Amino acid sequence: MSRYRELTQHLKGLEDMRAILAGMRTLAAVELQRVTRLQDASEQLRQGLEAAVAAHFAGRPPPPATADVGVCVLLGSEKGLCGDFNERLLAAAAGDAQPLVLVGSKLTATALRMPAVAARCPGALAADDVGPVLTGLAQTLAGLNAAGGRLDVLCHEPQQHRVRRVAVLPPPTGGTASDATPRLQLPAPQFAAALLEQYLFAVFNGLLIGSLLVENQQRIAHLQAALQRLDDRCDELRQRQRHARQEQIIEEVEVALSVAGAGH
Repeated sequence: MSRYRELTQHLKGLEDMRAILAGMRTLAAVELQRVTRLQDASEQLRQGLEAAVAAHFAGRPPPPATADVGVCVLLGSEKGLCGDFNERLLAAAAGDAQPLVLVGSKLTATALRMPAVAARCPGALAADDVGPVLTGLAQTLAGLNAAGGRLDVLCHEPQQHRVRRVAVLPPPTGGTASDATPRLQLPAPQFAAALLEQYLFAVFNGLLIGSLLVENQQRIAHLQAALQRLDDRCDELRQRQRHARQEQIIEEVEVALSVAGAGH
């Protein structure tokens, strides 16, 4: 096979790869737009329920802890091609004394040898998967009795672009107590349990959506960098392809001239 043909086939393979990566970048951009639209609503819900919990427990004893050992949940990625998204989470959890719950298949695969992993859960591929992930995570935490002790979350923070630790339980109790006694339609312990359930849903829903937002941002940046490297490589191959074609033409002309000279 001639050098020109080899370069042509190599270039065709890179161009096909570029088309695939460009399509993946487009899908990530569409998902980023969807998640961004959901983030404001989820953040408002989280803040509202945090304020309600803080106000309810202001001047009241917090829920009693039933577990001495806390749990730390790491919100990783279910898909790859998102740079060091999972590695940064694991670095933040290094040396953590709490049992770890890993969310996301790619995070789980990256942390195969990490000690103190108490459970592994699937993550969200897209915004539509947040609900099922919340259900599975709730069942896992209930099995670990995590709702009765300290519960932390390590996740990517969209605004600050860093990994942060969020203390979810015990719930916030720094609200201002109201002079008016609220009229509860449920017994106080039952109301407190229902309020905490809604609070945990709102917090984890917001954190998962924020994590998905950062994940897609990093995926777009990662794919864009890969596309730029492919473009640079394709430009280099096109230049080499032109030179190879010129050499091929020269060789063909020389052969034609030699044949013509032999005929005389």
